[in-house]
Amino acid sequence: MPGMPIFQDSPSQLKGQIYVLNSITQSIVPLQVDNSGKLAVNGTVDLAPGTEVTLASGTDIDNVSSVTTLDTITNDVKIINGSSTLTVGLAAGTEVTLAAGSDIDNVASVTTLDTITNDVKIVNGTTALNVGLATGTNVIGKVENQLVFTNVDSFGAGTPLTSKAVGIGATETADSQDVSQESSYNWFIKNTGTDSADQNITLKVELSPDGTNWLEDTGSTITVPFNAAKMITVTNFLQYVRFVITGGAAATTVISCFQAQH
Repeated sequence: MPGMPIFQDSPSQLKGQIYVLNSITQSIVPLQVDNSGKLAVNGTVDLAPGTEVTLASGTDIDNVSSVTTLDTITNDVKIINGSSTLTVGLAAGTEVTLAAGSDIDNVASVTTLDTITNDVKIVNGTTALNVGLATGTNVIGKVENQLVFTNVDSFGAGTPLTSKAVGIGATETADSQDVSQESSYNWFIKNTGTDSADQNITLKVELSPDGTNWLEDTGSTITVPFNAAKMITVTNFLQYVRFVITGGAAATTVISCFQAQH
């Protein structure tokens, strides 16, 4: 009738109803919101690449099958009641800095370890710790181990101090020894002749950088009288050392061994 309002007298009291198509039942249904006027969305929401979604604080995202690109995480990430192991892969050369007091457990392997700035402790370990050092590596610190001791016959016999015949005026050359890593070394030699001074022998020490080219040590010629023993040392240093015996006017025998430690 003329003069009667079509809607409400006050615009604030105006209400309306929106209907949408239910794609499953193919029926028209009213679109509903919650008490705060928010639209509830169920099912799957497809977002275009590059689309950003901002969630309110405390909101959860459940059952995410994959994330192609994860840019920045600005808060702690927690795994609660997870039934699968979480594996984190780092690109080669990536550095990870841990807060003081943080632990790393169950590390399968470490390819390169640069610097350890604090004590390293093994707590409740059931497997022995093996530390390998490359050849030539210098270690500064405390190392506790047993010295390596070498004791071999000077002339290659299986047992040290095995008799070696020295003929009249003959020369006998001792086995060469690599002393490049020895901290101390020397030879013991005894002239076992018992008859006369004709059995006295002399010897000279020789050095070599390669085990092939030899020269005499600058020390003096050493005389070993019959039925006497001496210790042979080296005046100068090259990688390889040996000695050469020259027999006297009568044949004799000697016993000798090389001993070293490092």
